[in-house]
Amino acid sequence: MAAHSATELIKIFSDCFSAGDIDGLMALYEEDAVFPNHHGAFKGAAQIRSVLQGYIDSGATIEFNRQVAFETGDIALVQNGWTLTTTGGDTVKGVSVEVARKQSDGTWKYVIDSPDGEALLGD
Repeated sequence: MAAHSATELIKIFSDCFSAGDIDGLMALYEEDAVFPNHHGAFKGAAQIRSVLQGYIDSGATIEFNRQVAFETGDIALVQNGWTLTTTGGDTVKGVSVEVARKQSDGTWKYVIDSPDGEALLGD
């Protein structure tokens, strides 16, 4: 499934995450994308796949509840509010910050996907 707009990426991400579809998730990323989170910066398909597979394997669910996007040419900055619920029922909320690029075929992919947005700044 391909995203035909930068804002469509998160819907497809959500659907693939819920289905445990790691290949579908990975199709949303450029090959050399970066995935910085509170554990470090993960670069490239193999590292990002490992992180996302860990999230899927945890059994957590994720819900995206708000979005804002700014596009210029073939680049977009997107922010998404999210709530992650663990198998134990605990919830964690955050804001992701993503940079997406329009591909030559007209679809969009993540270049940078930071699920921890503001948390990367630290205290």
